[in-house]
Amino acid sequence: MFRRILISLFLLGCLLPVFAQEIMIEVYESGTDVWIILPYEVFRFGKDETSAEYQISTQIKNSRGNQVAVEENQITIPNRDWLRGTAIPIRKSYQLSTGSHTLNLSIRNRKLGDKQSFSRAFSVGSQATELGQVYLIAQREGFSFIPDSMELSALDSLQIKHNFAIGASQLRLDLDGETFIYENPESPFELELTEIVGSDSISSLVLSLDEMNIRYQLEPLLYKPWFSFNLRYSLQEQLEQLRYIANQNEWRVLRRVPKNKHTDAIESFWQANDPSPGTVRNENREFFYQRVLHADDQFTIHSRMKGWKSDRGRIYIKFGEPDQVVNDTFPIGRPPSITWHYFRLNRRFVFTDERGFGQYTLRNKDEEYMDY
Repeated sequence: MFRRILISLFLLGCLLPVFAQEIMIEVYESGTDVWIILPYEVFRFGKDETSAEYQISTQIKNSRGNQVAVEENQITIPNRDWLRGTAIPIRKSYQLSTGSHTLNLSIRNRKLGDKQSFSRAFSVGSQATELGQVYLIAQREGFSFIPDSMELSALDSLQIKHNFAIGASQLRLDLDGETFIYENPESPFELELTEIVGSDSISSLVLSLDEMNIRYQLEPLLYKPWFSFNLRYSLQEQLEQLRYIANQNEWRVLRRVPKNKHTDAIESFWQANDPSPGTVRNENREFFYQRVLHADDQFTIHSRMKGWKSDRGRIYIKFGEPDQVVNDTFPIGRPPSITWHYFRLNRRFVFTDERGFGQYTLRNKDEEYMDY
């Protein structure tokens, strides 16, 4: 089973579960922090324009459907090649009561008129977030973004931003083999990395907080392609994708969920399959998103047959990269075939292109569901 072979990270804490990977929720005495992380690719620019003006509208409703927060902002997005493959962070703080809420977000290009809207459900607990996400905020030409790497050479600034609620006695920063110690750190903790790093790039960075005799280790958030997952796939598609990894009981429940409950059902599934339930991030979910995106990119033949829906896509999502691939693309008297070997799992999958159009179908389907 997919979730059984994932590597779980041992991180302690008491945080709210993430309801969508590009939206982070953290709760503190000062209020509920909402981090909206938008991939740069969602923004559109007019021909030859160096920037685009966007209106960002957020609305939060409680479980009774009453509006409890609303806000509108305008931001200028520069048209720069170096921003491709990054994300734009938008941080907001609200005073919210405990219980279930729904965040409605819309981003609209003020000139071109294109508009994208999203709705996500989340819960606010009665306890504060003990360890928040470690954010890396880069700045270049006066514009802030989340980078995909810790390359410093072209940046004006690269800051660590981290909130926490535990009574930490020490904050430790392990940076490329060098350790920096900060006694009795206060939240929010902010640090300018360009002032302490002597090289043009950082290969490894781990932040640790000590509370009594417990050490919590956290890695910073860098931009990854899965940030755009909820922008790329509808809720119906995300629900269908879960069929590949859900057990029979989980799928029996998921398949009967009405459309207006898809968001809640998806979030409940990932909460139940979180290897580190006390942390902001869900490593299983991130890993799954990466596999779905890879399957779509590698095995899509045409718009009506998305890669994640194909036989090869399904097997890749469930079992990952094969240990060996054997291609028989020009056989005599029989259709082309591809064989995937998973030696570590004692499985072998044979795909054939019966019609010669590149659509490979799985021949030995019994192997997919066989227990070893």
